[in-house]
Amino acid sequence: MNRIRREIDKIDDKIFKLLKQRLSKAKKIGQLKKYMKVKVNDAEREQEILDKLKTDEYKNFENPMSEIYKEIFKQMKDLEDGED
Repeated sequence: MNRIRREIDKIDDKIFKLLKQRLSKAKKIGQLKKYMKVKVNDAEREQEILDKLKTDEYKNFENPMSEIYKEIFKQMKDLEDGED
């Protein structure tokens, strides 16, 4: 069990770094959207991402991953809106 937990810790470290990168990009997108006077919400883009989870590769994890991504979308929109 300890070995598996250490593996999860390594995965979490990668997820943390990737989320930090994604948040940084979302903040930049938010600044661009404000400058261009474009709305923050892009439902079509979100749906494209969620549709990727419907492939065979993610089929067994589609529901929990969809929920995780919906929360990611919410947090990214808040950041783009300037609510950090």
